[in-house]
Amino acid sequence: MSRIWKKLTLRIKHESYREQVYLWFKDQEPYGFWEKDSLTIVAYLRDWPEGAFPEYIVAAEREEEPDENWAEEWRKRFIPIIVNEAIVIRPPWEPAIPSMVDLVIYPAYAFGTGDHPTTFSCMEFLSQFFKPGMKFLDVGMGSGILSLLAIRLGAGDVTAIDIDPLAMEELKRNCALNQVPFERIQAKTSDLSSVQGSFDFIVVNIGAEFILENLPLLSNMLPVTGYLVLSGFQVEDDSRIEKAVGMLSLEIIHTNQKNNWNTLLCQKKRDRNSQIEKY
Repeated sequence: MSRIWKKLTLRIKHESYREQVYLWFKDQEPYGFWEKDSLTIVAYLRDWPEGAFPEYIVAAEREEEPDENWAEEWRKRFIPIIVNEAIVIRPPWEPAIPSMVDLVIYPAYAFGTGDHPTTFSCMEFLSQFFKPGMKFLDVGMGSGILSLLAIRLGAGDVTAIDIDPLAMEELKRNCALNQVPFERIQAKTSDLSSVQGSFDFIVVNIGAEFILENLPLLSNMLPVTGYLVLSGFQVEDDSRIEKAVGMLSLEIIHTNQKNNWNTLLCQKKRDRNSQIEKY
């Protein structure tokens, strides 16, 4: 007898509630989910949620699908992502596309596959400014996509942290899919306070509040020639982030805005005028 899957389509109040929805999903034990658009999230569940939905979920549609529809529906949501002519990100069931960097990332619960504007912007900055041998720090590693890309671009030491233990499992899986020894990355389930030393390239793709709280520590980890990528926040948070950057020994040298999301590339202040460029 064919299994019946429970499909739940959620509509949220605002894009800023995405992370809260992901945290709420942990208790629902989803088999998988994807973002249909910036306000709509679709998930396959073991059982329907009990009780009322959180207030930031404004609509919920329940459907049931036969087992034979599940795999096809899940997989067709994830197609190769072309960052530029040199970098392609793809799920494991898609064939390789000729490119300098062919990165395989398994789409999993609440972790980056590269299609979100902030992750895509981080990858663009990596492709443009990362140099072989650089020491790399990935804050909020998720699937490990940025750490693995840094390795493919010739990184020296790579450190990746995340407070979610599930991220470690996804990193292990994606390392295996890309034939990268797991030990190649110094991965920790911890917060930023556990990290010591300096890094030539730091990426923080988490959110505005985390950035504002940890920016002084991040600045201290960055050498004069290093790069700091700040991402995971929306355009409405720009002024707060830019003010905080200006109060430290940092300057914004590039911005990359996609949809309503922004990503900043920063360096230590030097004796020159830097003009913010928009891509």
